[in-house]
Amino acid sequence: MADLSEFKIVKEGEAEILMHKQNEVFYNKAQVNNRDMSIAVLRTFISKRKEEHEANLPKKAKRAPKVSESDASEPAKEDVPHASPPEDCRDNGECEDGNGMALDEPHKTAEEQVKSSEECNGEGESMSNADGKVQRELKPPRVLEALSASGLRALRYAREVEGIGQVVALDNDQASVDACRRNIKFNGSVACSKVESHLADAPVYMLTHPKEFDVVDLDPCGSPSVFLDSAVQSVADGGMLMCTATDMAVLWGEMGRYGSYPPRGKYCHEMALRILLASIEGIISPKVVICEDYFGNSKY
Repeated sequence: MADLSEFKIVKEGEAEILMHKQNEVFYNKAQVNNRDMSIAVLRTFISKRKEEHEANLPKKAKRAPKVSESDASEPAKEDVPHASPPEDCRDNGECEDGNGMALDEPHKTAEEQVKSSEECNGEGESMSNADGKVQRELKPPRVLEALSASGLRALRYAREVEGIGQVVALDNDQASVDACRRNIKFNGSVACSKVESHLADAPVYMLTHPKEFDVVDLDPCGSPSVFLDSAVQSVADGGMLMCTATDMAVLWGEMGRYGSYPPRGKYCHEMALRILLASIEGIISPKVVICEDYFGNSKY
């Protein structure tokens, strides 16, 4: 157990982290607004995702008409002749009518017989939409924070975003991973159940986990260009990529790191965002992309 006298508690939102007095792990206080906006966007994404899933759900299949208990208590003599057993009798002596209903089951009620008949016919197990595709249950979204450092962003996601699933925090620095795991324990059972930290290289991890995350968050200290290709491949279909760029001078300067040569002008910040969007769109387009400037003032 670490000595708490060597740390100071930093509270942001509903999360608290332990920062070493020697500042071993980077904490950017200027990015508070950025993280606040990321949480707002993530909440909206989860809400829209749920609405789209409910809109695509098919109408409930028509159930077979239920037989009243009074009718079920009467013997079905008219349907079952006494002369000879029906052709579709089972080996155990139970018989079925033309609809697959068991006729000789006095120990079952009418509702149970209807239910068992639906299970035999495969009804109720899975529902199909209009296109004939099986509609699966909507699972909580998995989130990947590729560059976690102290894990503050991942902890805020877990504690402040309702309906979120697993949050995976990555870093290639052992001190950062240790700090992240320490902060996970410090934030209690909710963080421990949702957030996990791994020592891994972000591009390699994302390339080896294709389409496994519904949300991928990139917040490097500098340019995200080296992470874009692997991040896009790690996002599942219909997912969202959140990207923060702190290299504004590169985006609207003379460098061509993003495959663009921007003209100089008063609209340089808007041009920087458009360059970043165009760079991501050049990799893949069907996914939703959220971009932020250094101060978190703009998102598209």
